Amino acid sequence: MSLSHNRQKKLIEMIQTDGEVRIRDVIVHFNISEETARRDIKQLEQDGLVVRVHGGAVATQQPKLLAVSSRAISQRAEKNAIAEIALGLLKPGQNLFLGGGSTVLSLARRISALPEMRIVTNMVDIAIAAADGRRHRVVMLGGEFNPDFRTVTGFLGLRTLREQQIDVAFIGVNAVHPTLGVFDHEQVGQDLAATLSEQTRKIVVLADHTKFGLSLRYRILPHSAISSIITDRKPAPDVLKQIEAAGAQILYPQQKPS
Repeated sequence: MSLSHNRQKKLIEMIQTDGEVRIRDVIVHFNISEETARRDIKQLEQDGLVVRVHGGAVATQQPKLLAVSSRAISQRAEKNAIAEIALGLLKPGQNLFLGGGSTVLSLARRISALPEMRIVTNMVDIAIAAADGRRHRVVMLGGEFNPDFRTVTGFLGLRTLREQQIDVAFIGVNAVHPTLGVFDHEQVGQDLAATLSEQTRKIVVLADHTKFGLSLRYRILPHSAISSIITDRKPAPDVLKQIEAAGAQILYPQQKPS
């Protein structure tokens, strides 16, 4: 991670803790120029994490949302590369599901100018981003709200998904194992993935290179249930071979979808 990314990550922590920050405090705390301080704040505003005000910035989210905010900064370039590839899979009129997570959020922030689609999501931030420009129809699933991850889970959301057919579902995961499939930290991810596998024509996993070669407690999908895994760099040859042999296509910047 670059020095600027490290600094911006710490800066958002300051803003989320205090609710606001002043330019002069940023300059002193990080020992940087006023121009650099303003550039950092401008970048955080473009990422939807703060709102610039006279003399500084204020938080757009509550302190509990630090987990999501920090992830939005971490691996920003990688998330952007993945989102750009995912755009190539979108078509007018599709009924899409966008799952929770900062990588999927990067995709949602890029679709406002695209032809009309229907977007179903369980993440508040994604619903807001997808509705930007008022071009797309956005459906927010119901359920129990998780304030740390800004997502909803539970029976109500799953029932809504079971009543419709999804063309493409984009989901984030916490680990991609070469042979076993994709994994999540939470068991609720299993329930959502199982429902999506029944109601979705294609499931696309968005995962940066740091997620590969790992496994966690909860396997949410085998590779055979996944259409594509989009990542930011080409995996190791043996990993690539194992995953594709199991049934999932790997897409990365040097190999965009045809």
